Amino acid sequence: MPSISISLRIGVSLCALLAGVGAGSTALASPTEMCSPESIQALAPEGTTIVSAVTTAEPVSHCLIDGYVTTTDPGPNQVNFRLQLPDENFEGRYYFIGLGGTAGYVPTNSQIPSGNPIVKGFAVAGTDTGHQYGMGNWTFLGESEAKAIDHVHRGAHVTAQATQQITKAYYDTEDLYRYHSGCSGGGRMGMMAITRHPEDYDGVLLGAPGGRSSATMLAFIDAAQQMHREPGAFLSPAKLAMAEQKVTAKCDMLDGAKDDVVWDHTKCDFDFKTLQCEADDGPDCLTAPEIRTIEALLAGPQGPDGPLKVGFPISNMSTWSMFLGSMPPPWPDNPAPEDRRRYSAGYSIGNTLAKAYFGQDFVALTDFNLKDQEMLDAWWEAAGRVDYGLPYSADLNGYKDAGGKVIFWNGVSDSCCVDTEMKEYYADAAEEVGGMNELRKFARMYMVPGMAHCGGGTGPMDAPDQLLEALIDWVEKDKKPADVVAHRGDRAELAFADPKTGQVSGVVIPPPAGEARDFLLCADPYVAKFDGDEGGELDAENWSCIKPSKK
Repeated sequence: MPSISISLRIGVSLCALLAGVGAGSTALASPTEMCSPESIQALAPEGTTIVSAVTTAEPVSHCLIDGYVTTTDPGPNQVNFRLQLPDENFEGRYYFIGLGGTAGYVPTNSQIPSGNPIVKGFAVAGTDTGHQYGMGNWTFLGESEAKAIDHVHRGAHVTAQATQQITKAYYDTEDLYRYHSGCSGGGRMGMMAITRHPEDYDGVLLGAPGGRSSATMLAFIDAAQQMHREPGAFLSPAKLAMAEQKVTAKCDMLDGAKDDVVWDHTKCDFDFKTLQCEADDGPDCLTAPEIRTIEALLAGPQGPDGPLKVGFPISNMSTWSMFLGSMPPPWPDNPAPEDRRRYSAGYSIGNTLAKAYFGQDFVALTDFNLKDQEMLDAWWEAAGRVDYGLPYSADLNGYKDAGGKVIFWNGVSDSCCVDTEMKEYYADAAEEVGGMNELRKFARMYMVPGMAHCGGGTGPMDAPDQLLEALIDWVEKDKKPADVVAHRGDRAELAFADPKTGQVSGVVIPPPAGEARDFLLCADPYVAKFDGDEGGELDAENWSCIKPSKK
């Protein structure tokens, strides 16, 4: 699809509407004339209110539009959105920003991949999903039925409908490639799109949404209780980093490459009792309480009848601190947003969801008993009532029938949304659509080595960026995704880097650690195998994608 300049693309009839000229005139509306609240309001569907529309210079010249959709039944509720329409180089692509956590703000920049897609000619849309709570606070789910349903799926859907209609009318085109990308909460938004509103997007890049158990919040509550279990049970970032070094040294070569990355944590086994301090505590050993905590987190939360969820992956253990926090207990019941990672971001979000389910006075640290089946039953009943927290539907027949394409991806070292749960979901989806061959006609899945939750760890920096390029080629050129090369360090190729600075804005995930290198990402069921000479581990040309042998 050729690039479109607004001044060349708009038809005479639309110019007449927006610029006020006669239908027979050949005068064309300029971007400045088109970019006004009145002009954009004329393009918007019923129920949509345009608050502002202004020509904006950075990062490229575009029309910046703010507005909201009023939802009803239940409602009314205000779903705020932002739409950015480039003045030049628009190539018929629309990008919806999937937001992590609970959303709760109107985005300008994409989170995953980072940066603003407008620099590559995309029309860009995003929404607060109908509330203005903090990104880690779920209490609103129990306070407003309208806000709950808007956050779960309706808010993103009505925003997509409104902003896509405006975009098509603005450029006077019916041809629009519609993409959605996000990780964690943004991946959850993608799940809601492909299962509940399969007509909204042509391509969805869906990262780390959580998987089949939907017990992630219970795992975070359990982790907090484990670190309160006895004096000295807290795992400091320094101790986790030390343990990670020992694990990596033992398991690095399981994949055949000595590259300081454990590519498959399920094959790694380590006895942490070998690190127990012989006398006093020290930086190079673990105390008995610390060992008990590590073992509990690796085992996952236990209910009265066994595991409720798979445990934390053993690889890249230093990234556990992202959710465990950097300061030992005691922790406040409801810390300020800026303090949540100091204490425990995982517990904070798990606790606020418990308050949404059971009331503001409920304190999950002390009031929730994972061994109590009645309490677990009440948790799942509340999840059903709020329509948030149950396993995602694996029925993708609607998205298949709509002709959409989806790429699932997950970090191998993600302690929030564990990769093995993504694999279970993918297998379930295959059963729903008639088998794995049918699923692979419109879906692919990639596991990203070394990556923690949506980034960080020791994996690649630009895996989502490269996977997005593969998705675009699939949607627009019918080029089926296969091997994808991602990068770390100064080899990274960031999709939405500012052309003036080479940097991306809106980065919320810490960059990975380690020297510059390549990573070969393989679509399921293939896995990466090093087949080069020692010393060549950093270059993709020395790796190949193979089918693992069946045991």
